[in-house]
Amino acid sequence: MSVPIAIQLDAVQALGEELAALATELSGDADLCGSTAVSLATAAPGEVSEQAGATGQLWAVLVADLVAGAQAASVALLGAVLSYRLADAALSDRLLAARTAPPMGTR
Repeated sequence: MSVPIAIQLDAVQALGEELAALATELSGDADLCGSTAVSLATAAPGEVSEQAGATGQLWAVLVADLVAGAQAASVALLGAVLSYRLADAALSDRLLAARTAPPMGTR
């Protein structure tokens, strides 16, 4: 059995836009993390620098994955809002046309 749900399209759209902005902001951080990882790996000879560089590189991957997830969620939310609004407008147009059409059989 399906259960009806209600959503606020403006709020969902705002969330999608916020996620898009977050992804844009974090993409620069991912680049910075990657370059910092190289600096950490070469800062001093030895195992500590190697491990710091590896940790920095993994952090850059984590941030890049976060960017991809935020972008994907943003696209999905904004696409859903657009689809719903287009379907709602089409239904509204059909209802309006049905109300203003002359009754069948009269001409």
